[in-house]
Amino acid sequence: MEQLLDNELRISLDCDPAFRPPARYALATLAMIAGYRVRFVVSASHIHYGNAANGEALWLPASPDAPRLLRRERLAPEAADITVAGRRVLSLFPVADVPIPTDIVAAAFFFLSLHEEWTAGRHDGFGRVLASESLLGRRGESDRPVVSEYALLLRVLLGATAEGSARYDGFSAAAVLTHDIDYLSKFTPGLLFREVVKNFLFNRTRTGFADRMLRLREYLAFRQREKDPYVLSIARMLEVERRLGITGSWLFKAGGTDKRDVTYSLRSTRARDILALLREAGHDIGLHPSFHAHTDASMLAREARRLRRATGEELRSIRQHYLRFVYPQTWRQQAAEGFTVDSTLGFAEQEGFRNGMCHPFLPWDLETGSPIPLWELPLTVMDGTLAFYRGLSPRDAGRRIAGLLDVTASHGGAAVLLFHNTTYDAHDFPGWGTVFEDAASRVADGRFLTASLPGTVQAWLRSSGYSSTGEFLQVINSEPVDSSLHFG
Repeated sequence: MEQLLDNELRISLDCDPAFRPPARYALATLAMIAGYRVRFVVSASHIHYGNAANGEALWLPASPDAPRLLRRERLAPEAADITVAGRRVLSLFPVADVPIPTDIVAAAFFFLSLHEEWTAGRHDGFGRVLASESLLGRRGESDRPVVSEYALLLRVLLGATAEGSARYDGFSAAAVLTHDIDYLSKFTPGLLFREVVKNFLFNRTRTGFADRMLRLREYLAFRQREKDPYVLSIARMLEVERRLGITGSWLFKAGGTDKRDVTYSLRSTRARDILALLREAGHDIGLHPSFHAHTDASMLAREARRLRRATGEELRSIRQHYLRFVYPQTWRQQAAEGFTVDSTLGFAEQEGFRNGMCHPFLPWDLETGSPIPLWELPLTVMDGTLAFYRGLSPRDAGRRIAGLLDVTASHGGAAVLLFHNTTYDAHDFPGWGTVFEDAASRVADGRFLTASLPGTVQAWLRSSGYSSTGEFLQVINSEPVDSSLHFG
């Protein structure tokens, strides 16, 4: 693969003045995926985004209708696949009678800004946006990273190969193993009632007496820490990752007031021992906020303080419990609390690429008209999605994970996999330990950087030629400068 180009892409704009900040944001993000850093200039550019051609620059046509349509609170654009320079792309804002007959910048902004979720009409029982409400979901294309397709088209139009360079510390793609620690013990009052009353006495599992008695005996043994499957899952996953050279992100709860928050004390011996084990192994520890914290900034702050005290470290990673997310409020709260990378952005009921992205990106706030200083590394697939919402067998789940990893690798992206610490629970998740081990082996097969959420984002940022998030934000927010540079 060719090396990342050292020179910057110089880009000029001549589009609707109100759309220029979003256009700079979308172009800088597309260029980052394509393997370039950018400088916005008045003239002598490599790329010109506007209503007409400008000298020798590559002309990306601007749709005259897109800025007006994107200001609407509800937008469901007509989408059609077209072929440009031999590559299939999804056209949302067609432009007639031009060499490139679609506005890929406005289309990328549509997906990057989560325009669909701004005023989403339908939600599930937990207040989450439904996959079926999204454009890609309606098209049955949740596995399609369309924004990456726009970026790869940009590379081709610039005369480069479609394939990018080694963008992740020498690897062409990245895969992150993450673990939400919802429980630290299976021996709780609620689960005790389920096992003794529902399963044993009322035979909810519809099994024979001998099998029920065996299960009950095994469950009662879980009161011993060394036999608790939730603790064993952490130890076994950690050992698999150690053996394969994987550094993951482990996200812990630190409070909660809802029945869906199974809380545990970070001051307990069990919690302190597990946190110490993860720190010693060099893994990333982040926050898994409680059920209502996605819209409660004070609750989020309290829980972050508790976890900081327990770890003695700053927190960078976060993922909301139940994947509860309200655009743009949740991202704003996370950034204000000092988190640098979130991985909540995935549909609970459908694996894939929620907004057509398989790369880290800075979110855009449609209400303030500016980027949010927090990297989103979208969640690609969760064990609960495959097991519960989709009802897949462990074997079929493994195939789905393998397919998504292949798609991510082919686009030079970053896949995020979520396995809870219930993976080796033979009572409720039989066979899922094998699913995890198979996924971990695929992640470590040589195609992917296997770092934590923050480590992956930092590798991505470095490879794009930016020294920091602040520098990237400065480029996005800067006004064009005069340039007398010529092609070279």
